Amino acid sequence: MSGPRKDDRGRRDEAVLDRIEDRLRDASEGFHSAGEPASAAALAAIGIDDDELGVWARWDGLELGAGDARLLSLAEISAASAAALAQGVVREGDRVIGERGRDLMVLPADPWAEGATVMRVEEAGDRSPDASSVAHLVLGWLGELAILYDDQGEFHDELFGEDGELSPTAERRLCRRRLDLDPDAPNARLRLAELLREAGELVAAKVELLQVLKRAPEFAWAQFALGRTLAALGQADRALAAFRAAAECQGEPGQRGWFLAWAARAADDGTRAELAREVLALRPDFAAQQAEAVATLLERGRAEAAKEQLELGLAVIPGHLELLRLRAQLPG
Repeated sequence: MSGPRKDDRGRRDEAVLDRIEDRLRDASEGFHSAGEPASAAALAAIGIDDDELGVWARWDGLELGAGDARLLSLAEISAASAAALAQGVVREGDRVIGERGRDLMVLPADPWAEGATVMRVEEAGDRSPDASSVAHLVLGWLGELAILYDDQGEFHDELFGEDGELSPTAERRLCRRRLDLDPDAPNARLRLAELLREAGELVAAKVELLQVLKRAPEFAWAQFALGRTLAALGQADRALAAFRAAAECQGEPGQRGWFLAWAARAADDGTRAELAREVLALRPDFAAQQAEAVATLLERGRAEAAKEQLELGLAVIPGHLELLRLRAQLPG
């Protein structure tokens, strides 16, 4: 992750803060709420890098979208960080500065290593690089909320599909809006790449993923997504390397085994056997889990997804009887 010179950064962030102020001023009454500026003493005492304090210098805490997203006040940060650390959700040195739904937004101890100034941390502790600065995080939230909600605080029409989830078109709009406001936001670019791959726009997806990895080379899920995209492009050797890179970037053993299973699926016969042994060392019940996943997907009528998970299981244990039985149930 690289950044601008300090004087350029200051001017850029002031411009971002001004844009936040404009959006807050134009928002529907009651939809957003902002605290008063933090005192100089509170700003000096909190121990956050001066470059990131500009938001609190204007608003000591923000609630956006009637609670959809929240930037904590300075007074809340220490207690929230300690609680999350005690629960094992965050790492030593993380500062919890906000919430988006059930996810925490944190300033990591080493943003250069993690690929972003602000990290998103899910309930299970999964981490992903989210924003290039606190100011860009807040501006990005405001941009996304403008797509989701109308002036009365109600969802805009035609955002959701029949399954109640955001449509791919709406998700693309959210990602592109976030990237318009923060081009260095890895999570948004990764999600855009996934949507492009799912739509068959493989070259465009690859371009986006390479941009993500330029900024966050240790982002395991971006390496994994690149592997899937390269595999779909027929570039098996490069896909295998990307899946291996994803595993190397992942510290959790079970997830590392999952990435190595994808590597096995992309590998030739000789390499596949070696990778399969690595997978089973990390996840001894992998094939049984895959069989359960395939059966569930078949029950839900998701034949293509079931086929993909079946191939993944058979790449690790080619002779697994339950997987072979389930293969016979696949259409075609």
